[in-house]
Parts: sequence; C-alpha cells; structure tokens
Amino acid sequence: MRINGSVKEHLGTVLDNNYFQPRKLSIYRVAKETGINKKALCGVLCGRLPLPVKEAMILARYFGEKEDFFANMQLQYELTFEKQQLSN
Repeated sequence: MRINGSVKEHLGTVLDNNYFQPRKLSIYRVAKETGINKKALCGVLCGRLPLPVKEAMILARYFGEKEDFFANMQLQYELTFEKQQLSN
C-alpha cells in the first residue's frame, strides 16, 4: 500500500496477494464456501468493485480476521481516494 496522501492499493489486490494466493484459493472455491456471488467477488479482486460491508464481514470470518477488518480497509481506501479527488 502507498501512504502519504496517495491512493492505497484496492482491497481486491490486498485480498488476492495476502489471502487468496498464499492459500492457493480460487474465486470459485471461496464463493462456493462463503455464498458470495462469484462475479461480485471477481469484480472486487480485479479492482473493479468495492467490497460491500456484508461480504467484508463474511470474508473476515472466513479468513479468521476481526469482523470489521476488511470493511475498515475498504473505508480507508475510499476515504483516501475521495480526499485525493477533492484536492485536485
């Protein structure tokens, strides 16, 4: 993640690099085991979509994180992005 005012990595990149790849998990498998829509999960991991709070909580439980872990990361990304947009 980049810091100091520039946009941090999209949560999808963080999920892919730190949770999916190290565990050799596919989108299909995680979607099936969590009940999250496969296309929506793919959109998040590809950086096209934000991670909704409900899915963030489901993934946090799935990966053994605190319930608000991914939701907070998503919020921080959005806040940093919007601050950067407003300053331009």
